[in-house]
Amino acid sequence: MERRALIAVAISLFILIIYQAVLLPLFYPGINQIAEPIPESMPAGEPARAGGEPPPADAVPAPPPEVAAAPARQVVVETDQFIATLSSRGGRLESFALKKDRTTVDPDSPPQDLIVAGPNGEKPVAVELRALEDSGDGQRRLAAVSDVNAAYAVRASSDRLTVAGEQSVDVELEWASPAGTIRKIYTFRGDRADFSLAVRGENLDPRYREIGVSYLTGTMAGREKLFDRVAYLRERKLVEHYVDASELTEGEIVSGDPGWTWSGVGGTYFLAAMIPIEAGKPRLFLKQRDKLLEQKILFPISGTSFDQQVSVYIGSKRVETLQTVGHNLNLAVDMGWFSMIAELLLWLLRQSHKLTGNYGVDIILLTVLTKIAFLPLTRKSFESMRAMQKLQPQMTAIRERLKDKPDEMNKEVMELYRRHGVNPLGGCLPMLVQIPVFIGLYQALLNAVELRHAPFMLWIDDLSAPDRLGTLAIPFIDPPGIPVLTVVMGATMFAQQWMTPSTGDPTQRQMMMIMPLLFTFMFVSFPAGLVLYWTVNNILTVAQQYYISHRAEKAAA
Repeated sequence: MERRALIAVAISLFILIIYQAVLLPLFYPGINQIAEPIPESMPAGEPARAGGEPPPADAVPAPPPEVAAAPARQVVVETDQFIATLSSRGGRLESFALKKDRTTVDPDSPPQDLIVAGPNGEKPVAVELRALEDSGDGQRRLAAVSDVNAAYAVRASSDRLTVAGEQSVDVELEWASPAGTIRKIYTFRGDRADFSLAVRGENLDPRYREIGVSYLTGTMAGREKLFDRVAYLRERKLVEHYVDASELTEGEIVSGDPGWTWSGVGGTYFLAAMIPIEAGKPRLFLKQRDKLLEQKILFPISGTSFDQQVSVYIGSKRVETLQTVGHNLNLAVDMGWFSMIAELLLWLLRQSHKLTGNYGVDIILLTVLTKIAFLPLTRKSFESMRAMQKLQPQMTAIRERLKDKPDEMNKEVMELYRRHGVNPLGGCLPMLVQIPVFIGLYQALLNAVELRHAPFMLWIDDLSAPDRLGTLAIPFIDPPGIPVLTVVMGATMFAQQWMTPSTGDPTQRQMMMIMPLLFTFMFVSFPAGLVLYWTVNNILTVAQQYYISHRAEKAAA
């Protein structure tokens, strides 16, 4: 029975790994490839196309008229948590550096900048006015005026602004577009991790019936993929679409009613989200275009003016920070099926770190704590395995004698269990109870931004990256180097399997001894923090098995 328990644990972990590494990219490679339709808010009596078809998917916003090549003015705003740089060229964010996060493991490296330019230099935040116009052949096509190359006039008291605590500052940018006057007003507060963006229009051409506010970003910053998915929250349910770099264009339309809360682009550790304020049933458009992710909120326009506001969060996925921002942004951290367990374990990890200052030590302490908590179950499971092992010769004799009479064989085997007070599920159920904790801890360590660039000791200087010693190139191992901790993990798992009481035939035991090799292969690209947990868990299990076996032998003597 203990073999079934080990197989159950192995299959559970294997399914979890396959689900995240294979099934998610397979079934959710991105978002469904569809054309962006004409909104219902367009003027009545103006069909989109003949036959009611949407406009062509390749409709591109018309660029504004060429502007003089004057140097763009930049305004730098520093708060308690980030340093934002705004440019008059397009009214965009040129950079957004986080004070708490660094670019590399070097603590003196620059703050992590979350503005990743797209292939053609695209940056957030973009604005466009959208309308339908007659193409001259009886068709209607989407026309738009975008601020891609717009020269905004900047109204700011200085090119370098610093705000702290409850202080706030506004940076206003104005553009006299061909369709009317557009204003962007960025509002920063010193103690807030998010900021406000108001988009206003005046004296607009009445043909324009929709305003789009877009966040565009690339995916890679150096070797690190900062953003690998688009996401939105709908009725407190997180919907994520992972990026498939092989797809050039993908998109999905999400209607506004019954509304969504926020949309964003994200990765394992970072999130850039926009939250409409007093949304007025905006539409949401998410798109991937060859290493470029775009989220676009489309607000309806009535009349010749508009005033819309969005809250923008650009930062790490630290749960406490997201909770401070509000709007259920903390739901962007998806801990899987056992999220409550994962969140509790992550909280314990943070509390321990306040005392130790080393997340590697915290992982070891957390592993010891979970082992102590499950010690009664582990002991009961191991004792049940030993009892089953003692009955193995009698069970084998019964099976040989009654191999042609399965009903009688099962009846005698159960009677044998009853006479000796052995529960055949005693070795399996205690281990199955622990599976949610194993998976919860796996998810916590895999998604904890606290482990990013967190050193442990010796060659392990980043618990969020695979452990590597040196730069030796080994086939099928990337990045290069020797995975020392992973090899140690495999060795400890082999020792654990060797010491586990066997109730099966020799062939089955030989098959189970392959498990350490399989796990070593799977863990070679896992974060060092997760490998450290599994290694320490194996060492503690071996120690438990030795102690219980030694005590049982002394009692028998």
